[in-house]
Amino acid sequence: MSETTQKTAEQASAMDAFKRCIQVGCVVRDLDRKIENLTKIFGIGPFRVVEWPPEGRTDIEKGYHGQPGQFSCRLAFADLGSVELELIEPLAGPSIWQDFLDQHGEGIHHIRFNTFDEKPILDHLSEHGIEVEQWGSGTRPGTAFFYLDSQAQVGFALELLRAIPGTDGRAAPIGKVIETKG
Repeated sequence: MSETTQKTAEQASAMDAFKRCIQVGCVVRDLDRKIENLTKIFGIGPFRVVEWPPEGRTDIEKGYHGQPGQFSCRLAFADLGSVELELIEPLAGPSIWQDFLDQHGEGIHHIRFNTFDEKPILDHLSEHGIEVEQWGSGTRPGTAFFYLDSQAQVGFALELLRAIPGTDGRAAPIGKVIETKG
């Protein structure tokens, strides 16, 4: 196989990650209020709510625009059939979530895709001027998230999650569960 053919095959393989959306993420100012509205008005839920970084985890790493990150947030997850809904309320420190709130207000922030090996995908995207703007350890040990600065190309952020083989890549069943009240 020639070097050009091999590179084309690697790029095609990297693009396979973008064929199945796993999650839609929204940035909000008041997580509890949004959960209440989504549950009461639309019947969405139950939600699993967690603080990130998780208390007691010593393996957490995070970065923001190429520097060590100091951000934290509250997250809520609900299943919407084949897609997971994630609500993100920034709590402290500079983050792309707070940047989004400051520039756009609340709303849909990203679409997430899973991979088991982010390096070839990130290399391919870097060749197209799309870099990682925020990253960190995932809610489940062994996972990691990578937010891509893709707004100029597609109008929203893309997220890659390094998932654990044998899982569907959705948030681990952890955190406080808020039941749907009809």
